[in-house]
Amino acid sequence: MQAREKRASLPPIKHRVKHIIWLLLAVCFIIFALGALQVQLMSGVRAYVRGEGLWAKSQKDAVLLLYRYLEHPSAELMEQFHHTLRINLADRQARLSLQQIPPDEVSARQGFLGGGNHPDDIQNMINLFIYLGDVHHMRNAIRIWTEADAQIDQLRRLAHKIAAAHQRGQLDKPEHLQRYQNQLHALNHSLNELETAFSSELSQGARWLREILLLVGFVLIGVMLLIVALVSRRVLQRIDETESKLRESELRFNSLYDANVIGIIIWGENGEIYDGNDHFLNTLGYQRHDLEQGKLNWRQLTHGDLADDERALAQIAQQGYCLPFAKEFVHRDGRTVPVLVGGTMIDGSSHQGIAFVVDRSNEVKMEAQLRLSATVLEASRDGIIICDAHRAFLSANRSYLEMTGFSNAQLQEQHACFYHSANSEEENQIEQALQQQHYWQGDTEILRADGTPLPVRASIGTVLTNQGSVSHYVAVFSDISARKAMEQDLKNLAHYDHLTGLANRSLFSDRLNTAIHRAQRHQSQCALLFIDLDKFKPVNDQFGHAVGDELLKQAALRLLESSRRNDTVGRLGGDEFVMIVEDLAGVEAASQIAEKVIRHLQQPFTVSGQTITIGCSIGIAVYPRDGNNDVELTRAADIAMYAAKGKDDASYYLFSGKHR
Repeated sequence: MQAREKRASLPPIKHRVKHIIWLLLAVCFIIFALGALQVQLMSGVRAYVRGEGLWAKSQKDAVLLLYRYLEHPSAELMEQFHHTLRINLADRQARLSLQQIPPDEVSARQGFLGGGNHPDDIQNMINLFIYLGDVHHMRNAIRIWTEADAQIDQLRRLAHKIAAAHQRGQLDKPEHLQRYQNQLHALNHSLNELETAFSSELSQGARWLREILLLVGFVLIGVMLLIVALVSRRVLQRIDETESKLRESELRFNSLYDANVIGIIIWGENGEIYDGNDHFLNTLGYQRHDLEQGKLNWRQLTHGDLADDERALAQIAQQGYCLPFAKEFVHRDGRTVPVLVGGTMIDGSSHQGIAFVVDRSNEVKMEAQLRLSATVLEASRDGIIICDAHRAFLSANRSYLEMTGFSNAQLQEQHACFYHSANSEEENQIEQALQQQHYWQGDTEILRADGTPLPVRASIGTVLTNQGSVSHYVAVFSDISARKAMEQDLKNLAHYDHLTGLANRSLFSDRLNTAIHRAQRHQSQCALLFIDLDKFKPVNDQFGHAVGDELLKQAALRLLESSRRNDTVGRLGGDEFVMIVEDLAGVEAASQIAEKVIRHLQQPFTVSGQTITIGCSIGIAVYPRDGNNDVELTRAADIAMYAAKGKDDASYYLFSGKHR
């Protein structure tokens, strides 16, 4: 309550008025500061002008003493000459000290004191030299000062020459005396010009400083007054706006009170309800006369204990308002009505407040439906994900996390994977269905967390906005890896030999037809090799069928090693094998492959600790020379294989007649 009253006592307008006062004080301070600065600067310039006068008087006195020395030489006059120049030399000490980096202010102060300057003026002279030394007029004055000091050095050297001439007796001669007088006259004239130039630069500098300070002062004061005017204008506008907003606020409150959108009540801390709008009364099933007769008390209408209400009252007492909290009122017919309540004290009152009451009945029903939906979502055995329009994850159930191995944190960093297929046709089909029908269902693959594909049955649907654009995606995935594995097993049983894993007779026939059709399209050749193992029956008879089966497996592996990547190796049954060789460069290439097969199969086998040596007979038929279809090519290769077996000196035989 105290915090609220404190905020009410310090409206923004009052702060802005304070700003205006501070700005006016700032204007006064700026005027005072500029005046003080001008006084200090002018005092420094005045001190330099006075110092220049002392410097010029000292110089002139020294010249006069030197003139007198020329006429009546004496040691006393020469001593007075050097004593007179102490002011000029002291000022030079001050100048050189201030031109050091950093400036030596102590030495400069001693120099200015030695030059006869008033102690109170010295700091201003130092500041003017340091801070305004680069200003045009001050820079010229320092340059003239430096040249004058150089002329003083010349004057001192001339004095030494004159003293030496006196000792040699040369001053008695008119020509020597005239020469020294001319030199002294020239130096005096040059120094007078430099003194005049120095005074002129200081005068111009003083005028320039005065103009600059006046200009800066006018600009700063003008800016500050402009700011004051703008702030004042803003304050007046704010006052008008505040009055307008107060009127609008009253109109809005009355509109809200009468609009039956939310319940509004005037309450007392002991439970009294002094007033309430129709929406509040309708929410609880009461009439206006019930309120007027004092039958309504929010403490008596509260379902359950009043702990939350007491905490809200304590919060209102502390800060003037309470945050909205949920509670339940009792309807006139006895049922409970879930509501959201927030309140504040009425300004100027310590026992009455105003509160809003929002009916949460529909919200509570919706929350129950959402909880039920979430329960169903988590209970589903299928993986379910929900994504936004950009397919960023919003939610995923436990089944999806278990089947993919992802965590919720990992999913938040990536986009949803509806499919994973190297088949671009399937990808285009899915995307087209989602764009046109907004639904797709079928078998595909998604990626697990470890990057491996997972076969699934996917049902993907889109959620559309009222404007027809996609707002969300909902995808349901059923793990069909077991079914796919079973299908693969059935496929293997149907197309592959169960012992060696090579293509069986059915798959061999299909691959042979494919090879012939491909050779027809590319106008190339392909070959069929019929391979029959020699000396295999004695192995079965001597060592048993288990050893014979293992020998067939090893022979199959050697045939695969002898073949190329695009070739097909199959087993027709027993010890008969076939090899389809595509993209032949010529008949000789088929012979080379046959020789490679023979070399590999003639190497000894080690089976169950037994070393076994066998051989093979190979019949070769080449498309299109030896047959135009699979039947003709198979018959030709079979005839060639039996021809190879019939010749003792042949391991392979071409249907065309060539053998080895």
